[in-house]
Amino acid sequence: MPTEVVVPDKEEFKIGEVCEVAGVKPFVLRYWETEFPDLAPAKGAGGQRTYSKADVQLILRIKQLLYEERFTVAGAKKRLAEELSSRSAKPVALDTRAANQVESVRRALKSTRRELESILALLK
Repeated sequence: MPTEVVVPDKEEFKIGEVCEVAGVKPFVLRYWETEFPDLAPAKGAGGQRTYSKADVQLILRIKQLLYEERFTVAGAKKRLAEELSSRSAKPVALDTRAANQVESVRRALKSTRRELESILALLK
């Protein structure tokens, strides 16, 4: 049964805060950063990691895959890659009105091109 974790409503988190929210040690987060390419916190001038809210949510998903769903690291990587690609691969459908406007512009451009070609022919 997945554990429900509430992520504080902030934009940036330090590694200690993320460890507290996720319930893992800092060395675990640093290891996950080496294994999961999508987990890449920003580093400040002093080298301190700054995690975004999206990073924290990704960490919670990684933890769920590894600890609750019992995936291996390789299996969790594969599952995350599938999840991320399916989210970004959803086609954006144009509504009918927008499609009609696009078609109208195409017709106008074709007509303009024909007129310009006839003017060019007259100038030759």
